[in-house]
Formats: sequence, C-alpha cells, structure tokens
Amino acid sequence: MEICSYGCGKEGKFFFKNGNKCCESSPNKCEGKRKRDSDKKKGSFKGTPAWKIKGFVYTPWNKGKTISEEYRLRISKSLKGNNTLKNLSPEKETERRKKISEAMKANPKAGGLRSRSGRGKKGWYKGYWCDSSWELAWVIYHLDYGFKFNRNLNGFEYLYNNEKHFYYPDYIIENNYFEIKGRRCYEDLDEKNKEKISQFKGNLFVLYSKEMKPYLEYVISKYGNDFIKLYE
Repeated sequence: MEICSYGCGKEGKFFFKNGNKCCESSPNKCEGKRKRDSDKKKGSFKGTPAWKIKGFVYTPWNKGKTISEEYRLRISKSLKGNNTLKNLSPEKETERRKKISEAMKANPKAGGLRSRSGRGKKGWYKGYWCDSSWELAWVIYHLDYGFKFNRNLNGFEYLYNNEKHFYYPDYIIENNYFEIKGRRCYEDLDEKNKEKISQFKGNLFVLYSKEMKPYLEYVISKYGNDFIKLYE
C-alpha cells in the first residue's frame, strides 16, 4: 500500500503529475494537509514529514543524476545574468524595457500586479502546487524556458529556541533549492525564518522582491497582470 504524501497516514489512491499521492481527489481535502496548513498559519507546525511515515516510499526525481556543465550555465545565466539585469549594457537595458512596454501595450490585461491579484493566491498550475502568485510566476517562467524542476519534499533540520524544526524550501532543480519569499530582503524576515535560512547547508537561492522582479515582468508582459487566472 502506498501512503498519502501529505502526512495523514492513509492510503494514497490518487496520483498527481508532480509524483505525489493523496487519499483524496484533491490535496486540499486531505485531513493531514489541511491540519498542516492550519498549523503552519498558526506557526506551530511540528508534524512528521510524509517520508518518515511507515510504508511511505519516495524516490527523489533526480536520483542518480549529476548536474551537467551546460545545465549549470543555464541556471547561472537565468539567475545571475540577463534575468537579474546585472550584466545588461545600457543599450540592452533600453531594448529590454522597450520590448516589455510593447508587450504590455499589446496585452489589454497587462499593466502591473494589482492588489486583488495577491501574493497569497494558491493553486495548481500544470501539475505544480503554488503557494502564492510569486511562486506561480516562478513556475511559469521555468516551464516556459524548459527548466526541469520539482516541488521540494526534502526536509532539513534546524534549531530555533532550542527546539528542532524542519525547513522545506519551495522548489528544487537538481541539487539546487529555491525559496520564494514575499519580502523585500533578508532583514525583513522574522527571526525564525532567518535561522532556518542561515542554518541551511546546501545550495539555497532565496528570491526576494528584487530577485523576483524579472520573473514577474516576464509573466505579466506575456500573460497579463491577472496571470493567477492560469491556475487550474
């Protein structure tokens, strides 16, 4: 028997494109996930990761794979080059802004993120669960550009107030973890979030508002400011 991926301990009868299994047709109906989401909002989640429940079998999607130099360069270019705008010449920056402006003028739904679009809008997009519109923008961008990634299921221990907790970054690309924060910078985080990030031992990319800007600009210019309507 295969166990539900969302921690309720029941049999996983439904299979999703992201590799997860659930006892219900939708994870939002799963008692385990609903309780965990509720506890997270209260700041008190101390549940057992799904893969530690007896009978749960999880094979990492990148097991046995090593990151190629070509793929490493693609990731590096995506994060540190044109997308973060650090390496653009004045001419290329002007051209980039012109293209975005033209795309927005051609798209009647474009014009920037409005308050009603909200960063907290959750949903499924092409088999990937997103906890916010910012996560959705990141997912859309990487799917459009052909990057292979997955929702992260790996939990990493960290200590806060002398208690053990688990940190789950949002997404994983091979051995690189990505956390999307709806904050301006590291200093805007609360102490618990600072601790779990500072104690992380692996390759972690934390995307704040500045780092998310290129992804949001791309998605808004192509799909409009109401791109959250793309949720399934």
